[in-house]
Amino acid sequence: MPAAADLFAWERACGADDTAAQDLLRMLGEVQAAHRSFRRRMRQGQAAVQDSYNQLVAESRLIRHFETVYVPGLLQTADYARRILTEMVELHNLDIADVDAAVATRMQRQQLRYDTSKRFEFLLAEPVLRWLLASPEVMRGQLDRLQTVVGVPNIRFGILPLGVPLATTPQNSFQMYDDVAIVETFVGETTYRDDEAATYAKAIERLWTEAVTGEDARQLIVRAVRDLPI
Repeated sequence: MPAAADLFAWERACGADDTAAQDLLRMLGEVQAAHRSFRRRMRQGQAAVQDSYNQLVAESRLIRHFETVYVPGLLQTADYARRILTEMVELHNLDIADVDAAVATRMQRQQLRYDTSKRFEFLLAEPVLRWLLASPEVMRGQLDRLQTVVGVPNIRFGILPLGVPLATTPQNSFQMYDDVAIVETFVGETTYRDDEAATYAKAIERLWTEAVTGEDARQLIVRAVRDLPI
């Protein structure tokens, strides 16, 4: 991504006026706001990033997650969260390894689930239940935790099962906070608004039509627990 100095050099080379330069700077700001690398986001540690998500949830009324890999942070146990956040330190060569503080901050976010003025929707692809991202003991505790949210009035919880025909391809995980969509990858997070966010909202609604909920979802969790290695 170009720096501001690069844009001014380009403007001089092209003989553009100051208005064009300011337009380029504005676009640069929009792009930087839309995509942020994890390395840059976490330069002061992961706890600050987790706190920013706490604020995002606190300020939103409708929180939606579609996950193909991880259990959503709002539903994670501390042990599962510690495993995920520890990997981030290693993957991004972080200078500050504040895993314990980051876990504690993520756990604080879960208190917002009890705010009945908010609505939460968690749609998990079935492999989320099956990936051994932590020890069988940790996964067992995590899967047991998922069962506790089935049937909670302000939580819509479902699982997109394997082995059924799908009209919508579950291409990637994403989160939505009201009308804002966030997609996380190995390298960072990208924020989408307006028409692009609306496409994600449409996608998750289509995926919900093929999901199982209630007791059917609970049985998939129970089956995953049963199949864990001893």
